[in-house]
Amino acid sequence: MARYIRVSPDHIPLGQTALLLFVHQNELCAGALEHRADGRLDRRVPEDPSPHDLVLGICRLMADLPDDADLLVVMEPLAYWPASFPKLHRQANR
Repeated sequence: MARYIRVSPDHIPLGQTALLLFVHQNELCAGALEHRADGRLDRRVPEDPSPHDLVLGICRLMADLPDDADLLVVMEPLAYWPASFPKLHRQANR
């Protein structure tokens, strides 16, 4: 079962994508943050962010993961992990 692992943007491995949580108009919203093979970070968020897209965004990212992979989570300032969600783990020190 996949775990949710909180990381900073610079700890997303090359070629991988993390769930991006951010606050838009005082609501928690989701997007994705991809660490491209060329080293750039590609921030992808909906044109009209909505809290209703949060679970859908998580499901989309998880559908693209191998069965045993963890979902990386990046939280921008003011973003939070909802208490009703599964436990959010911290990335182990490297």
